[in-house]
Amino acid sequence: MNPNLFKPELNAKAEEFKQYLPVNVNCSFRSLAPAIALCEKKYVLPIIGETLFSRLVSYYQCDEREENAYLQEILTLTQFALIRLAYWQDYDILSVNLSDKGATDNAGENRLYRYQTEAIKTSLKNDGFDQLDTLLEYCEQNIDHLPEFEQSPCRLAAEKSLIKNTREFNEIYNINNSRLVFLKMKYFISMVEELELKHNLGDSFCNELLSADVSLEIYERILPKIKKFIVFKSIAEGIRELHQIPTEKGLIFQSEKSASNSNLETTVISLPELSRTQEQYEQKAERYMSGVIDTLQKHIVDYPAYQRFAGDNAPRNEVFHRNNKNRKIFHA
Repeated sequence: MNPNLFKPELNAKAEEFKQYLPVNVNCSFRSLAPAIALCEKKYVLPIIGETLFSRLVSYYQCDEREENAYLQEILTLTQFALIRLAYWQDYDILSVNLSDKGATDNAGENRLYRYQTEAIKTSLKNDGFDQLDTLLEYCEQNIDHLPEFEQSPCRLAAEKSLIKNTREFNEIYNINNSRLVFLKMKYFISMVEELELKHNLGDSFCNELLSADVSLEIYERILPKIKKFIVFKSIAEGIRELHQIPTEKGLIFQSEKSASNSNLETTVISLPELSRTQEQYEQKAERYMSGVIDTLQKHIVDYPAYQRFAGDNAPRNEVFHRNNKNRKIFHA
């Protein structure tokens, strides 16, 4: 299983690898090649798509390639991400020798402490996925020179969503700019946009927002709140469905461990606390949607698509209509 974007003849002494990762000459192409090839299919193809990937491969493998600054930058970003993700993905396998007698440790007496190993793996993973986000943004910013990117799965998905990338999600809810978390949250984002957003604003108006010029005042006054509604509602839905919150390992509850030999531990959260957390994000989302609807009603002539949907029956503001059953109320 050979990769398309690294060559064995250019890595006799890991020459290409060393451009993107400080490895020594004993890092063999044959050992890392299967992981790189797998990462090309698993991580790069879903971002740039088959068509642009094929163009990039042709550019890389051509012995007398024409100078193309855009393809060269994509190649650099992709190779940087691939070598790190491949090493992260196969880190444990590369650390041992496998034979018909089982596995033996390559490190011997030079074995790292567990916290050092975890720190290296975390760094490789984060650097790799961060670079994929950089690759995605570069393709979006230079799409006039990269027309093949128009048909990429990532581009097509972004056109159907108001939360288009990791950066937009992270500006509202901090996920440490983790692309892994964003990809895991896309399911809930899509569900919120398809069901909740259209229930509140109508199909036609939601479709209008997807193609809107965000610099126009009529959209500028509502889109930030709409995006916050989507993000917080998607978090609430994730907690409701999976009883978990978003982290880079999925939707789980995590806390820092005090022990120095490990970074994270999974914490069991009580059902009441889980419900309170879910309710907190639910209320945040509804408050933002309430603000959106108030703005729409104040400037209703600017939003004919919403006016046709809502008529005289626009959703009421029920954010502060709380259920106080079994709760004590004190009056000062």
